[in-house]
Amino acid sequence: MLCYSCGKQREQLHPLQSNLLKGVNLFMCQVCIDDKFEPRWVIVLAGRQNGSEYVREYIIKHRYYGRPIAAEEIVA
Repeated sequence: MLCYSCGKQREQLHPLQSNLLKGVNLFMCQVCIDDKFEPRWVIVLAGRQNGSEYVREYIIKHRYYGRPIAAEEIVA
């Protein structure tokens, strides 16, 4: 299976509740869990729903995989 955060194929994934979007269940590898990462798409959706301040720490500390999140993606 693929980790929802890093997208890498892992032998073992763990079910986890998203820290940003309540009620969203994720399957993530232990590396991403230990680093407190969230999938990029979760950060964008949470930012759109709750404002940029809500996801500021994740964006500044780049606690996700992928290209940088632009302001245009959150203020849509």
